[in-house]
Amino acid sequence: MENLEKYFEENEIEFIQFQFTTVLGELKSVEFPVNIWDNMKDGTGVDGSSLGFLKTEQSDMRIVPDFSTLSILPWEPRIARFICDVNGNDGNPHPTDPRHVLKKVIKQAQELYGYEYKTRPEFEWFFLDYELDPFEDGQYMDNLPGDELGYLRRNIASDMLEMGIGVKTIHHEVGNGQQEIELVALEALEQADNTQTAKLIIKANSLFSDVIGTFLPKPYPDQPGSSIHIHQYLTKDGENIFADEEKGISDILRYFVGGILKHIDAMTAIFNPITNSYKRLVPGHEAPVYKSWGVANRTALIRVPGYEKSARIEFRATDGATNIYLASALLLAAGLDGIKNQIIPIEPTTKNIETLTDEERVDMGITPLPGNLSEALDHFEKSTFVKEILGQDIFDIFLTVKRKEWEEYIEAKNISEEEEREWEFRKYLDRV
Repeated sequence: MENLEKYFEENEIEFIQFQFTTVLGELKSVEFPVNIWDNMKDGTGVDGSSLGFLKTEQSDMRIVPDFSTLSILPWEPRIARFICDVNGNDGNPHPTDPRHVLKKVIKQAQELYGYEYKTRPEFEWFFLDYELDPFEDGQYMDNLPGDELGYLRRNIASDMLEMGIGVKTIHHEVGNGQQEIELVALEALEQADNTQTAKLIIKANSLFSDVIGTFLPKPYPDQPGSSIHIHQYLTKDGENIFADEEKGISDILRYFVGGILKHIDAMTAIFNPITNSYKRLVPGHEAPVYKSWGVANRTALIRVPGYEKSARIEFRATDGATNIYLASALLLAAGLDGIKNQIIPIEPTTKNIETLTDEERVDMGITPLPGNLSEALDHFEKSTFVKEILGQDIFDIFLTVKRKEWEEYIEAKNISEEEEREWEFRKYLDRV
């Protein structure tokens, strides 16, 4: 505590910001002046019902700072932030805290198997102008003049580095106005924290530059969609257990993939939680449409990259609307289930899955992902596995909110295509 107070003084901190994540994945915060730090260091109460965590009659919750997440906001150096866990009034982790769900699954992996789980996300997003059009006409990996907002992407990467987030590559993506930043591999909980921070950095820098930065998965039907691909690494005692010297990939990796494919239908509602998500999951833009896997296959749902010696898994369905804590927890839990029960997946393929005939896909055991949010929620609702991992409270809250969201979407869709698009932009543009 003395070191923290010294840090605040040396860095001329005036305010402390406590950040935390809701069930739907939104990053929220509350601030207070640094001179009352001593009264606030053990956490502060928030109204959980107003934040969508729980029912009104149980509205009091407590957010408690994780001191290891201390950082200074680059655009507001008077503010030091902490990422918080959400507790109940009894001091125990609250069942609707997404961060706790991920912590719990990571702990199980460590205690039961001695596994360490790391992830590496790739963020894609669009820069829009205030007419809601792509801000520029750049294309894949363009330089100037096509990469008109390259300076803004670099400002974003600089802020990430300043806040302790490891950046690997940055570049213009395929779509007009579309960008990508890829992070370095890191322990999954810290990486989920970094993901929430990175999204905040992207949106803040966009706002300050009079640009809209959005993670809406598919803002334009004629442009590629935006994803968050999640690369996954599993190690034990520092050794990569996804790799096998003779086979290249281990049986453990195969079982891990088998677990994900077994539960993918039920997990899709978390990975792709908004109506617009399913406009991305269509053929033609390297977005996964079918439940499949393969080495170096960018049309597959799960790709084992072919250009690195150490085996890993790239999950390609997730988009920027996902709650990264819940998504990471489900991927790990499903993989562990595959390992525990030695679930053998369908055969991997290097073929372009989109160009196969229906008969060829059936012969290979390849079936489609849920086609819309309603279908995904149907699978979600029937899954005892997902309910067990997320807990009854998160399960019920998510299902209730998303069923209502689907009804609102259908009402807009039934009016006109224009109203459907406007509804999605109003609902999601700034929130995902």
